[in-house]
Amino acid sequence: GGDPRRFGISVAAFHRANQERAEQWPCSMLGTSTHDSKRSEDVRARIAVLSEIPKEWNQRVRHWKRLNRSRKSSLGDEKAPSKNDEYALYQILLGAWPLEELDETQLENFAERIRQYAIKAVREAKVHSSWININQDYENAITGFVSSILEGGESNRFLEDFLPFQRQVARFGLINSLSQLLLKLTAPGVPDIYQGDELWRFDLVDPDNRRPVDYASRRELLYEMTDHFPTEGGNRLEEAIRLLANIEDGRAKFFVIRQALAFRNLRQTLFREGRYVPLVAAGERADQVVAFARVHGDEACLVVVPRMMTQLLGFPSETLPVGEIWGETTIALPGSLSAKRLRNVFTAEQPRARKGPAGPELLVRDLLANFPVALLTMDP
Repeated sequence: GGDPRRFGISVAAFHRANQERAEQWPCSMLGTSTHDSKRSEDVRARIAVLSEIPKEWNQRVRHWKRLNRSRKSSLGDEKAPSKNDEYALYQILLGAWPLEELDETQLENFAERIRQYAIKAVREAKVHSSWININQDYENAITGFVSSILEGGESNRFLEDFLPFQRQVARFGLINSLSQLLLKLTAPGVPDIYQGDELWRFDLVDPDNRRPVDYASRRELLYEMTDHFPTEGGNRLEEAIRLLANIEDGRAKFFVIRQALAFRNLRQTLFREGRYVPLVAAGERADQVVAFARVHGDEACLVVVPRMMTQLLGFPSETLPVGEIWGETTIALPGSLSAKRLRNVFTAEQPRARKGPAGPELLVRDLLANFPVALLTMDP
């Protein structure tokens, strides 16, 4: 459904689209993964990082092509896989690679998933093969290429170079996923969570995205979080910091879903009928933040998420987008919201507005002091 002539949208356009949605289609579904997604929500959030580091990505792809050129097959006068298919493979490997370390069996299982993906991708592209005119030689060449570049062992120079780069991109991708998730859970519309996506899930096209889901572990995690994070009250700060420190295990994503949906349940009218109010950021990091309020009568909430993290933190980086990294970046508050008391749904922190040159404002470093996304109640 994408169009290469449309390379993303501005924050202002994002706000306008949400305002229109709130007015015209407030009950439309907000889905980021479905049974037919070619790449799941977390895969896309990770691949999106590449748009921020085009020079580094270009250098890596060129290097990998040199390392792997002997692994390609000759089909007549052509080499297989083609340049486009080889490029797509590197991108999909980066997007779908699991967060955990893989042993030999797990690596082979992952390679089989990629081989299945590659066959379906080239058939649907209809350039070198298709469903009704299968080119077995080309398909054998691309699956053989996948097997070769993913072969385990210390002599695989491609994986030796690929994995450190992939881990850095994956770390930024997790923050992208949290931002995307909170936007989905709070923007106008009805959020939908596809089966299994309560935790990090790096799926590809069906049947990959229809693999069995471990619901038992998710139920246990829900019970555990219900004990540690009461819906209202309680000091959640230490637990939220602990979740962020272990972000790779997926509990931080589960936490955002659980807390945001519990909050929505307590403020049903606010999210069903509330206005969407864009908020303007200012200061040195203004381009890296998106903020808005949902308002209905005396009820209101504030949403703040980061964007384009490599511009905020640098690449590569082990830093997280919390606290002092935001400097003096601020978010302006409309006068009608400035007197309200704030409480962070994720951390229970209570930041306060200050008087700025143009009126009431909030420091982003206070809103994102200990957790990379923020949902704040705004009470009289």
